[in-house]
Amino acid sequence: LMTSIAFAVGVVRLGKFKALVNELPAIEGLARVDVVCTDKTGTLTENRMVLNDVVEVDSERKSDSDSDSSVDEPLSESDEGWVRVDHDVLAALASLIAADDDKNDTSEAIAEGIHDLESDADVEVMDPTDTKAFSSARKWSGASFGETTWVMGAPDVIALPGSDAAEAADEVGRRGLRVLLLAQTSKKLDDITATPKEPGDDDLTPRGLIVLEQKVRDDAPETIEYFDREKMHVKVISGDNAESVGAVASSVGIDSSKTIDARELPDYQSDQDKFDEVVEESTVFGRVTPEQKRAMVGALQRNNHTVAMTGDGVNDVLALKDANIGVAMGAGSPATRSVAQLVLLNNSFATLPHVVAEGRRVIGNIERVANLFLTKTVYSVLLALIVGIFGMSYPFQPIHVTMTGWFT
Repeated sequence: LMTSIAFAVGVVRLGKFKALVNELPAIEGLARVDVVCTDKTGTLTENRMVLNDVVEVDSERKSDSDSDSSVDEPLSESDEGWVRVDHDVLAALASLIAADDDKNDTSEAIAEGIHDLESDADVEVMDPTDTKAFSSARKWSGASFGETTWVMGAPDVIALPGSDAAEAADEVGRRGLRVLLLAQTSKKLDDITATPKEPGDDDLTPRGLIVLEQKVRDDAPETIEYFDREKMHVKVISGDNAESVGAVASSVGIDSSKTIDARELPDYQSDQDKFDEVVEESTVFGRVTPEQKRAMVGALQRNNHTVAMTGDGVNDVLALKDANIGVAMGAGSPATRSVAQLVLLNNSFATLPHVVAEGRRVIGNIERVANLFLTKTVYSVLLALIVGIFGMSYPFQPIHVTMTGWFT
């Protein structure tokens, strides 16, 4: 009874912080958490993205020319080497976005911002002959317009390693900005393999870098500092470019020196021990697939950690379900909210310290009450044994026990 009451009171108190508890035992789990796995988008950064610019891929730019640039520093035509793409490329991008029936935060940000880039001319939208929606596993989307196909997606998936496009995208990513690559080809969508390994694999011609801004949450550094004080490890697991994720993580106080591109991780099925070791030692992960997120949670649990996983997208569902405590954002997908034990209705990562503190407070109270009841039980059992062995009459009447319990 006391345990249930303590949990119920904890649920009410967490509700004041806009945290919805779906399962009562989650409060106990919150007190035991020692590793927090978090996404970048919508957690460390604000959920909303803004289109910064669409710039050409300039082969003469040096990847270290702006190495001291701060996170979210915007690009502009005044920055040396960055030039906005031609009107026809913007029109193709607008057509590609319009052809996508499965809109997400990224496509909506591009759709809203693209007309601001072309204030002096109308962007003509073309009708597609074929489309392919974005997939978190594939990491690109595309559409065909007659004989020409346009593809938009992760630069490190579409572009050849070491190419001008890949290097320019890495430079932008080191600023903490999110970058996508827009490429053109004469191939049909079904014939595109992306990821190319050799020149000519897909005949994809890079036409522009789509640069998106994501503002780091003001309360993120303070939240990370709290977890550090409580000896709780924070691991950033994201599907975005590893350079970009590392820059954002560093800006909020997370050690990004151990940043890993998940495509370079050992296979979690064939080499589980090595996979577990890398996950344990590293802090920031980029280009993580939904299956890898789930495997990472399992690796941490095998290393005797109690894991809390935060997420807001469908690609986080597997990891949320396997984690000891799944934490979903209120603005996330219905699937994530349904499998999570805890939902942050205000979509604020800064709520988690209050949640953890409340969990520990409730468990502390339950332990104190349990100590009292355990003491009374042991005392009663020992007294009953003594009375039984020596054949004595029991020294207390029920009314006496009531008085003792009351004073205790």
